[in-house]
Amino acid sequence: MCEPVTLGMMAAGAAVAGGTISGIGAWNQHNTNATNYTMQANGLQRDIDAEKQASAYEMAATRTAVQKTLGSARAGYAANGLALSGSAAQVLDDTAIEGELDIAAIRWNSDVKVGNLQYQQKVARANARAERAAGPLAFFGNVFSAAGSLA
Repeated sequence: MCEPVTLGMMAAGAAVAGGTISGIGAWNQHNTNATNYTMQANGLQRDIDAEKQASAYEMAATRTAVQKTLGSARAGYAANGLALSGSAAQVLDDTAIEGELDIAAIRWNSDVKVGNLQYQQKVARANARAERAAGPLAFFGNVFSAAGSLA
């Protein structure tokens, strides 16, 4: 049979071991969270790149469509013997201006989306840093708590 002092020492050792194991688990959880936030930030970078590519394509397609529309209108005016002056010229100018406004709207919308994604990415990276910093604190907090319960 064990003496009371020996039992007390065993209980203390078990408490510290339990606190250590709990601390390791807490530290690992924070590392896992940090990894998840880092993966989220990486995924957001892919979304940012895709948005930039999509908007560049959409702007180019819009520019091409406007150019085709202007070309068809010029050809139609010429086929009907109309000079490219006066109201015919104004229609062409208005069409070109509307096309540039459409392109500007595409660019603006894309910039807003990219800005929002970049902000989300910045938050995810900050969360990853915070989780990495919290890991050791969680570990030592559990160990010291277990050790403090022995007093």
